[in-house]
Amino acid sequence: MKKIASNPFTPKSGWEPKVFVGREKELEFFRKKLEEARDGRCDHFLILGDWGVGKTSLLKEFKKIAQQEGILTSYFPIREFQEKDSFIHATEHLTKEIPRGLPIKHEKLKNFIEYLRGLGVTLPIIGGGVQIPIKDVGLKGDPQVMLLETLINLWEDVKKESKVGVILLDDVQNYKPISGYLTILKNVLSYDEIIESGFLFVLSCTPDIWKQFLAMHHPIGRYFTPRLALERLNEKETYDIIDSVLKGTGVEFDHSIKQKVFGYTRGHPYELQVLCSRLYENQIKGRVTDDVWEHALNDTLMELGEMVFERSYMAASENERKVLYILAQNTKASTPHELVDSIANKEFNLSRQIIKTALRRLNKKDIIIQPDKFVYVLPDKMFGEYVLRVSEI
Repeated sequence: MKKIASNPFTPKSGWEPKVFVGREKELEFFRKKLEEARDGRCDHFLILGDWGVGKTSLLKEFKKIAQQEGILTSYFPIREFQEKDSFIHATEHLTKEIPRGLPIKHEKLKNFIEYLRGLGVTLPIIGGGVQIPIKDVGLKGDPQVMLLETLINLWEDVKKESKVGVILLDDVQNYKPISGYLTILKNVLSYDEIIESGFLFVLSCTPDIWKQFLAMHHPIGRYFTPRLALERLNEKETYDIIDSVLKGTGVEFDHSIKQKVFGYTRGHPYELQVLCSRLYENQIKGRVTDDVWEHALNDTLMELGEMVFERSYMAASENERKVLYILAQNTKASTPHELVDSIANKEFNLSRQIIKTALRRLNKKDIIIQPDKFVYVLPDKMFGEYVLRVSEI
């Protein structure tokens, strides 16, 4: 009897995939930006992508690439800010996280440490890393000037070790309650001292929140370009990931299973990891066949429901949930007229006006999308399956 390895899939947010497959275009783009940065032109850019599409994994892969080439890199997610927070709190956060993420001994950050001491900040050193505790009183002063001086002093130390310093800011959508801080970040990166430094900033954000940022602070749209739109994986990339992750585990998925994985997830990296993890747990003698599909799918929908889908579903009104059910039944992009006449609507008998109103509201809530005028669709088949199973008809 062959030995079965532990489950190799990574079905938790923030976990790095065992195998990084696909995204060749994005990786090549980053390598080009590193080359430009070495030549003295740091072109800060933005990655846009919906939840679970792989922004974090890609940023961490960027870090691996940069550090393989001897470039100091700091990766960290932006913490969730609240309405009560101020710009100085955001500067405090960056001041703490940027140096802490750099793989460099604290003894080499003399200018940076001296600058912070001048602000009255103490730096307890643990294991060679820099940790800046957030005091109750916090830092005081102009947040823009403070961030500028932080980066200037930090670069004075870093440039002795690395020609470029890459800063990867994940989950920039968490700036939403204090979105004006992105203007401060843009302003700081526009100073000659920073332009002439080797800092390359890469931001990641969800498309819907970035659109809101642009509406409120349109100048940032001209600065954080180009933008990489992170799409779902294609069918070949999906199969390659499954095969690569399963290699050496003693488990194989029937081809029909791999087809279903792509058919339901449409190459969504996070949904793929959750579904394949559940399928793997249901292997029999090292094989995953159609016999276990339904059980694994139910477990996957339950898990995704608790983590993601329930929030969107509960945000919909009673009539909006009915329209979601109709859309889930139709599976393809539909007009209000087609939804009124659909078989699924026979159970509800909703009028065209009710359906049109519900569609507009669901689209505004980013629960559905409008790929064309008067046409709407559920963008996520797995969410559609969830809707079909939880709807009380």
